[in-house]
Amino acid sequence: MPEPLSRRDFSRRATLAGLGVGIGHVTADDVLPAIDQVGRLAAAEFPGQREGVYLNHAASSPLPHRTSEALRAHLADRERLFHLYQTGTQDYSIPKLQAKVARLFNVPAELIGFVPSTTEAMAGALNGIDWKPGDNVVVPANEFPGVLYPCLHLERRGVTVKQVPVEQHADLDRVLAAVDGRTRAVALSWVHWLTGHRLDIARLGAECRKRGVLSIVDAIQGVGGVPIDVAAAQVDLFVAGSYKWLMGIPGTAAIYTSPQLLAGIVPDRAGHAGMKTSVYDAPRIEWQPGASRFHVGGPINAALIALEHSVDLLTEVGVPRIASHVAGLLDGLASKAEKAGLRLNTDLSPAHRSTFVNVTTGDAARDDRVVKALVAQRIIVGRRGPGIRVAPHLHNSAGDIDRLLEGVRAQT
Repeated sequence: MPEPLSRRDFSRRATLAGLGVGIGHVTADDVLPAIDQVGRLAAAEFPGQREGVYLNHAASSPLPHRTSEALRAHLADRERLFHLYQTGTQDYSIPKLQAKVARLFNVPAELIGFVPSTTEAMAGALNGIDWKPGDNVVVPANEFPGVLYPCLHLERRGVTVKQVPVEQHADLDRVLAAVDGRTRAVALSWVHWLTGHRLDIARLGAECRKRGVLSIVDAIQGVGGVPIDVAAAQVDLFVAGSYKWLMGIPGTAAIYTSPQLLAGIVPDRAGHAGMKTSVYDAPRIEWQPGASRFHVGGPINAALIALEHSVDLLTEVGVPRIASHVAGLLDGLASKAEKAGLRLNTDLSPAHRSTFVNVTTGDAARDDRVVKALVAQRIIVGRRGPGIRVAPHLHNSAGDIDRLLEGVRAQT
């Protein structure tokens, strides 16, 4: 089982000026796949994207070719199930995927697990705290519903939900100022779902650890597109569903659980997959030692297979390189937005930029019309919150951004 990289080695690999952990240079020993003639990374993995412009990865991602092929092979094997039993591969090898995701997160593999969705993980962690009446949880007021609703559901147990007021972007200073002696957890998103605003979760983790408060982070909008050293960040729960920037399919989410979280909470549900004991022996509640205790029943194997092959691609390309590529595309969009009649709703400063931006024409009804017109031209973006969410990934090019802006200009 591979050990986490040292801080120095991780910083060398995950370094990106203005993004991620450190500042430096990608060295020659990093694997850099070829860029095609129009500037797309790993273009051969996305042949279907030549039919249009897909800029909606903050909603869901098209599958890489290798992932689609792996899923087809899985379905073929399910048709002739005897073959899997003959080869001893009827059950998916979760430890193999744990090791791959652990390398992506830079944490020990035993602290990685898989649950059906990001919201399941957020709810499971929050419900597992031994709450006392008068305890509180801190959460930004405009959080994603999958973060906010599990917090609100705690009110039935006498928990106060402290919703921190938000103007446009969550302010970490305000969030931390809301923490008091009765706070048991802070729950928030690493990257905000509407605007792409990225918070400093290393600061969050350090402050919460110092105060004895659990930090519970929805990372679905960042993992796969922004470098992260989870071990260094010191957060307690870090979870990312597989179907956005990780380029998988719905049905699983990768979770990291800190030793502090494992020691401090009890899973709110129990099943055979999370136990050290067996129903064939003397079944009793004896949890798995790591994040696997949050496994309940049988996993969705197709989702795990898809995640594994897409993580392989992300690792081969390198998340720092993907982040640099996407940053270039978003900078190009920002530089030309005004001429297309758009303004940015996103902070693109190095401390807060992430995987996508939100832009607007200045009129909500016009934003609606623009998005519908773009879809008719096979240019796919999202209509979210204050405007239009534009979320490119590794296979997009500067030409895709130009086509988007041409489509917007035609409507404005």
